[in-house]
Amino acid sequence: MSHHAPIIHRSRKAPQEEEDAAKLKFGEDFEDEEFLFISEVSLLLEKIPESQKNNNVYRKTEELVNTFTRFHNDESVRELRKQLHKYELAQLANLVCEEIDEAKSLIPSLAKRSDEEIRAMLDDISALKKYQS
Repeated sequence: MSHHAPIIHRSRKAPQEEEDAAKLKFGEDFEDEEFLFISEVSLLLEKIPESQKNNNVYRKTEELVNTFTRFHNDESVRELRKQLHKYELAQLANLVCEEIDEAKSLIPSLAKRSDEEIRAMLDDISALKKYQS
């Protein structure tokens, strides 16, 4: 009588789809996540109690965020969030591109949109930035 090792069947996970920001594919780790504007991080930092702000991590984060924040109020951020995919929106709001070609080269998924549509978005972002000042 021969003894054979038991056969163990292991289910394989389906291969994960390759991530590609140009196609707005970010993998399952990011499916239900939000992409934050630097400005939103700044607004969140303002809500931290003073007693928790006295450390190097907070100070360095605040310094970095203050350097790159483009929008300083909730209304501007909410208005921006209505227009694009959450990734495209975060990129445009953080980079504040001025030219269509610049936006397309930095955010490849915008290539599927018309130049007129991109120009309108860039103008809206610029107007919101000016309005809040």
